Amino acid sequence: MTNSSLPGRIAASLADISALPNPMLPPLSRNAPCPCGSGKRYKDCHGALAGPAPGPHTPDELWHEAQFALANGRPAEARPLLERAVELAPQRAELWRERARIEWALGDARAAATCRAAIARAPADVSAWNLLAEMTRESDPAVAEEAWRHVLLLDPDNAEASFHLGNLQRERGEAQAAIAHYERALRSAARHPGVLNNLGLALEAVGDVARAEACYRDVLATQPRHPDALANLANLQYQQARYRDAVATYERAFAVRRDFPANVWIQRACAEAELRAFAAAEASLREAARLCSDDVKTHIDIGSACLMQSRFADADAAFSRALELDPRNPYALTMSLHSRQQCCLWHGLDERFVALQEVLDADAPRETGHAVPFPLLAMPLPPLTLLRAAQRWAKELAPPVSVPPPVVARTPGERLRVGFVSSDFREHPTAFLLMDCWERIDRMRIEAFAYSLVPLDKGPIGQRIAAAFEHVVDVSEEATARLAQRIRSDHIGILFDLNGYTSYARSELFPLRPAPVQINWLGYLGTLGADWYDYIITDGCATPEALQPFFSERFLYLPDCYCPSDTRREVARPAPTRKQSGLPAKGLVFCCFNTPYKILPGVFDVWMHLLTQVPTSVLWLSPGSDTAIAHLREEAAARGVEPQRLIFAPRVTYAQHLARHAHADLFLDTSPYNGGTTVNDALFMGVPVITCAGSTMASRIAASQLQTVELSELITTNLGDYEMAALRLAQHPDQLAELRSRLMANRQTQPLFDMARFARNLENALERVWLDHAARMSSS
Repeated sequence: MTNSSLPGRIAASLADISALPNPMLPPLSRNAPCPCGSGKRYKDCHGALAGPAPGPHTPDELWHEAQFALANGRPAEARPLLERAVELAPQRAELWRERARIEWALGDARAAATCRAAIARAPADVSAWNLLAEMTRESDPAVAEEAWRHVLLLDPDNAEASFHLGNLQRERGEAQAAIAHYERALRSAARHPGVLNNLGLALEAVGDVARAEACYRDVLATQPRHPDALANLANLQYQQARYRDAVATYERAFAVRRDFPANVWIQRACAEAELRAFAAAEASLREAARLCSDDVKTHIDIGSACLMQSRFADADAAFSRALELDPRNPYALTMSLHSRQQCCLWHGLDERFVALQEVLDADAPRETGHAVPFPLLAMPLPPLTLLRAAQRWAKELAPPVSVPPPVVARTPGERLRVGFVSSDFREHPTAFLLMDCWERIDRMRIEAFAYSLVPLDKGPIGQRIAAAFEHVVDVSEEATARLAQRIRSDHIGILFDLNGYTSYARSELFPLRPAPVQINWLGYLGTLGADWYDYIITDGCATPEALQPFFSERFLYLPDCYCPSDTRREVARPAPTRKQSGLPAKGLVFCCFNTPYKILPGVFDVWMHLLTQVPTSVLWLSPGSDTAIAHLREEAAARGVEPQRLIFAPRVTYAQHLARHAHADLFLDTSPYNGGTTVNDALFMGVPVITCAGSTMASRIAASQLQTVELSELITTNLGDYEMAALRLAQHPDQLAELRSRLMANRQTQPLFDMARFARNLENALERVWLDHAARMSSS
């Protein structure tokens, strides 16, 4: 979902409240007890007056016959009866009042004048004053408020007037005054569901969520199927990050009533999305779109839900609908492009990139709907555009008032407390890279904390991660504010964001400044554009000093490479055969195991040129969606290459994937978004990598790894050189074999896979950062 604010509160009881004192109305059945309290059946008491007796009707007979028609849903029949009654007894105020009530029900413009005529005849009739207030509530709220205040002068305990005055004040943002009126109404209408429900909303507005929840539960104690109370309770549970409770309560509400407004369906979808129930969230959002078909954000969120389910064509359809409504919406433009890249659907791609950059570079301010920064890393955009996009996204995350960082004292000799926040403490490329580093952290220097944004992995990877840290905690269902307080209570000195703006991130945590020093590392290969991040872990190759102006974070250089490696990663034995891997028995194997959205037409053109010039070669790619596979094969055919020469590796375990690298001859990297873990895997398994380094961090991370393993000759800076380097190696097997031998030797001697060295360098960098922070604090 987008990171813009949630829909407003809903389900306030606004109509006249039926359980409060009202004028007497007849029952729906003439055999029911008469509401006058006589104990007789209605037809034998007041209902007898409504019979079809011949001759002229008295005013009382006309009145009661009109009431019976009104109670049975026939106001049009009631109106002439009351008009006749008023003609017969123009001095009787109650007849004027009831005539006004019927006129109002029928939308008659004379209703208010008729009601005022009733008040003129009986100035102390609180029912008439209440009726006049309700009539004028929408057209003239000031008149309505004055009328209800007059009711309270006449009858200080009148619950109806107090209730409606509370509603007026709550809607004006005067929640504290509204609470007083609701509590006053409850004195004479104890436990009334409408009053309790709206009191709950007012209490929420002043931050008293415990009492608000108690109000909703009081309603549900007597009316378990009260839809408004259920919806409001669900909303409150969502705001407290009690997502499972919220979804269950929404289910109860929708079991009672389906005709909630669109924003209730959206709230439900948000709760479902937090639980990663994306199919359910999509269904809720589609119902919201049915109710409000022109809401841009709803279509955007439908697209996001489809993306999370890897249904990229459906996502593009939703984003395209959003663009029909808001053609220059940066969020929709970005995610539509990203969806098409995921499908390898390249028609008109260059023109779309140009249009997107034009929008991103424009200075026109927007409240919401800014571009998602992460997909931009895989698009041919300059560093300044990426910085601007990140800054605008960060602005949406910023709290209304900046939060000062905590003061964390560290006594001499005390270990530095370092926290890592991530959704990737599981089988994920980030964890695959960091595992060995975490395990080698010197516990005499650093006390490490892991805060997992998803439920803890119970498998072998999760067990290994748990053993690497002194403290591991599942915070997947913890409210963001509570998580920030937890981190502060843990006295964390340096806090890492290992996600950045990626899936399942908790980007709203870091603006709350839970730690005095906050660092962006590894999960997001670019600037986060926010002043609440102090540093980004990097190196001189990945981000030369010339890139510093395009980062909000200061560069924290490691001496070798920004990227750790897991030298203890398991490799399946024995390796699969070529046949088992789906490869032909002979021929050179180019490979690229980067995700399909990183493949752009320019790079693909080079790959097809290589296949054309090396006739027996094949291109081994990672498994994408069926749509992506089909489009890539179509693109190959369009370039004169047999589609069967593109071979898509099936999904296997990580250990099996590493083992099958034995059959790869040369890894062809993507640009402008390089492979990170995939390149590291290839180098670890002895497969040379050709990369094309660009002007962004994401386009230089493969170069950083190649430089650190002493293979700089495989780094190019344009696609022409990239193609020539790959072709030279493909056509000279002896050179390729020598390169592979050098890589295997360098793997043992160069820093890229020396994790003991990497861990010490990281610890030293963190100590320098902390000493610099402490010095600045002592001098301020």
